[in-house]
Amino acid sequence: MATTVSKQNSEKKVKFTPNMDNFKVSLSYEGLLLKKSSEGKSIADLKRKYAR
Repeated sequence: MATTVSKQNSEKKVKFTPNMDNFKVSLSYEGLLLKKSSEGKSIADLKRKYAR
């Protein structure tokens, strides 16, 4: 009998987090800017601040 290995335990899903510089560039392409008060914060901090 063959033994089966569960892949779910060994493979964890990794969330994508963009680089902050790349995020600023993509915002500028859309005509958006970050507020001066949000300038030094990370993307995770901004998500917590603006979460609904």
